[in-house]
Amino acid sequence: MHLLPVWRYHYFLTADGPTHLYNAWLWKTMLLEPAHPAHQLLAFNSAAEPNYLSHVLLAGLLSIAAPWLAEKLLLTLYVLGLPLALRYALRASPTGASWLALLGFPFIYSVVLVWGFYNFCLSLVVLLLALGYWQRHAGRWRLSTILGLAAVLMLLYFAHPMSYLVSGLLLGLLVVAGSQRQWPARLRELGVLLLAYLPSLPLMGWYIWQQGATMRNPAEHYAENLWNWFRLEPIHYAGSAEGTYRWLVAGLLAGATGLALRQVLRGRASRQVWPWAVGTLLLLAAYVIMPDEVAGGSITRPRWGLLSYLALLGGLAAVPWSPRVRLLGIGLSTIIAAALLSFRVQKLQDFQPGLAEYQSLLPYLRPGTTLLPISYGDANHLPSSLEPGTYISVLSEAVNYLAVERQLLCYGNYEAATGYFPLVWRPGSNPILASAQLPPRLAPIIYTAAHLPTYVLLVERASAPAGSVANAGAVTQYLQHFHFALRYRSPAGLLELYERAGSTTKSENGSR
Repeated sequence: MHLLPVWRYHYFLTADGPTHLYNAWLWKTMLLEPAHPAHQLLAFNSAAEPNYLSHVLLAGLLSIAAPWLAEKLLLTLYVLGLPLALRYALRASPTGASWLALLGFPFIYSVVLVWGFYNFCLSLVVLLLALGYWQRHAGRWRLSTILGLAAVLMLLYFAHPMSYLVSGLLLGLLVVAGSQRQWPARLRELGVLLLAYLPSLPLMGWYIWQQGATMRNPAEHYAENLWNWFRLEPIHYAGSAEGTYRWLVAGLLAGATGLALRQVLRGRASRQVWPWAVGTLLLLAAYVIMPDEVAGGSITRPRWGLLSYLALLGGLAAVPWSPRVRLLGIGLSTIIAAALLSFRVQKLQDFQPGLAEYQSLLPYLRPGTTLLPISYGDANHLPSSLEPGTYISVLSEAVNYLAVERQLLCYGNYEAATGYFPLVWRPGSNPILASAQLPPRLAPIIYTAAHLPTYVLLVERASAPAGSVANAGAVTQYLQHFHFALRYRSPAGLLELYERAGSTTKSENGSR
């Protein structure tokens, strides 16, 4: 049932998802075609960045499936993988309370997924697998099981650094505070844990050294952040009406936590409740007080929130549950998860008109050409008929769906400018400068004959005032100087597609 949002529409629209899909295709294409024109502007990122997992999976899927299907298969892996991995981890607890995995369903379609942070979403699955694997093999380690854990941790590193660090926190707490054995045995377990981390730990150290400890957007409203955690802000993105459903989930979690606390006070809980409790509190503290941008990573607060909720479920699994409470929990969890999913499916329908605007351009784009997208406004402020009903800019990178379907070389590839992913712009080759300005400033390279784009796509020029008058004037002059003519305007006027006069498929950088 939870696969319905993924498979109901042609694309499950997210903010960064189209960019990840496009760059996975471009990365695969450049690997297989050394003479592809993209090599002139882009290079492979040789650094072992911890953001490669989704790109590797998408590149493989794109070898056997169309772009829309490849993305759906990746999202299916996540949507199925998260509750199954949570169940795997919870079943390894002393009480084997796998039914608590039902409480994880409301967290599948979180704000993190709608932002399009595929690597982090996949990292949650791998993190839960690592936690479950450790608990199943604790005290019975062999070389093969240590190597197995090391492989899972290496995979976790290449998924996301935050989840990798949290795995060290939670596994360390399970060894130190969750074991009933004497300290010599615990030290041996710590040694095993260190061995498992040994292959991937130097990579994490290198990443931290490269990024430094820079922090931006410091947290200021601690009380408000704490309140947002209680009302499940990390799964909020679809307007005020969503609050009712979030409160139902929050009430269910609060009720389960209250019953678990009662069992702890009666001395009926497993010793493993303590590492999970401490881990939850530490992750909650990170949610409340940590800046929203740390060591190159942005929008970190909802990620801390999701990690803390999963740790809370781990703690709930460390207490015994009576058959009556278990049956009640299963029933309430199923009903509430289904109600929230129904609401989400209806809201996702609001994303489709805006996406249809972009898809209407497809017949006007020749395959193998080049495209320069230029945005004039915040993708959240759209004509009322296209309003997606979310504060997340889900249309901000939708142009990349066009690029991957028509196999274009897209000059608006912000991902290649970050340095965190498999492809990077060569020095001086990024066509967009000052991308935060609207419209952005055009780089000198796209004024050269070799890199003139076939198409220029203006986004929201008619509906949004230019934030930078100078940049807007430069764009207008660029279109006039290189003889771009209006080729198509989308039905609601959101998009204007300009084509360079005299351009042909054979003369373009992206043609073969």
